[in-house]
Amino acid sequence: MSGPARAGVSGVVARASTKRGRRAVYRTLRRELRRKHIRKSQYRRWRATYVRSIRTLRRLRGARATQLRYVLTSVESLALRKRLIASRMPVAFLNLERNRQYWPRLPYPAVGDQVSFRGSEILFQYFAGEGLQLHPLSTFKKANHLHGFCERKEPDCDEAALRRILDEMTALAVKRGRGFIAWEYLFYFGGGTPPWMSGMAQATGIQALGRASQLLNEPKYAETARRALGAFTTAPPTGVRTTGPRGGVAYLQYSFAPRLYIFNAFLQTLIGLYDFSNLTGDARARALYADAIDEGRAEVPYSDVGDWSLYNYRGHESNSDYHELLREFLESLCSRRQGAVFCEYAKKYRGYQVDPPTILYEGPATGTEDEPVALRFNVDKLSAVQVTVTRPDGRVVFDRVATFRRGTGAFTWTPKGPSTFTVRVAAKELRTGLGKRDSDSADVVVANRPG
Repeated sequence: MSGPARAGVSGVVARASTKRGRRAVYRTLRRELRRKHIRKSQYRRWRATYVRSIRTLRRLRGARATQLRYVLTSVESLALRKRLIASRMPVAFLNLERNRQYWPRLPYPAVGDQVSFRGSEILFQYFAGEGLQLHPLSTFKKANHLHGFCERKEPDCDEAALRRILDEMTALAVKRGRGFIAWEYLFYFGGGTPPWMSGMAQATGIQALGRASQLLNEPKYAETARRALGAFTTAPPTGVRTTGPRGGVAYLQYSFAPRLYIFNAFLQTLIGLYDFSNLTGDARARALYADAIDEGRAEVPYSDVGDWSLYNYRGHESNSDYHELLREFLESLCSRRQGAVFCEYAKKYRGYQVDPPTILYEGPATGTEDEPVALRFNVDKLSAVQVTVTRPDGRVVFDRVATFRRGTGAFTWTPKGPSTFTVRVAAKELRTGLGKRDSDSADVVVANRPG
């Protein structure tokens, strides 16, 4: 998931007492049934899921118990905090049921692994210590892939699977704010307390629903998408609309992080709104896109560090995956003709990935024996730089390697006698794993020490 480092298990979950938690869950289920917010069949099914999960947990030990316990106490925490509302119950109890099914006997996953269950298309991702968690962004990406197969009439087209995945996700949407639904995450992440939402996941869902509505001639999917647009008119922490770092409207990746401006997430959010408005002619989606596109254009140059991209505004650099993701989104907006700046930086960021480094020796050309010489160079990419000094007979008298960021660097060498030495500087770029190289060389004339 695109985002900040995941925080540890929250104290709210860690302190959720089994006895208090159980009472809260049972009480909440009874209350929602009494108010006719849930049906009796739902009450019975979700109560049974909860009871079976407690019994399963008693039989588990070690890490498997830890995963199920986290999800179980997450449901209790929602109930204790009065956040286990009727529209959140389907996703909360589905999460619990899938973990109950998985942890007693199925293969232990690696961190980040995604799994699905028989008869279902939606994706769950494993987070260490937090069990399997419904992952809306990955699920809607899967829906977009299914749509693409069918739109291109490829053998992998499966319209039934596309319908199933969107029907499932429609049923798991939560009435999050006044007049809008959202697809929520129910685990602690980067300091965010569940339930939280992602602007990127929301817009990708809207995009997938709009595409399927056209392909399958199903107006209900477009209507579901329209019900989700309110997230982009609502301020955090309920929604994701905020003021961006360049002063315009921006949409957040994480509803709990109002000052974290993630470049790739913002651009994909814009793409989702743009595509939905184009496919359906929806005026509200078009207005939401128009509100924020100028901020998107203004932010893009601030993602450039000269040889790579930043992940977030004035933040840390992208890893290779996030750099490529940002480049892809820039290319997508370029292909949609949404501004020259997107084309410019898509091309530039591709160059950062494939162009070799350039290194130039900058001097000096002379030196004096027994006096330190700073062998200066300029390199245009993060690289491992090696400097080698050789005598006329080819004997190496100095050889060093170090990592340098873009810009000017130097190695200090003290010549031990007069001669004409050859200095060679070589760079191997470090970001892409391709190991592309460049080199430069020059002679340095070392004179006798005076006197």
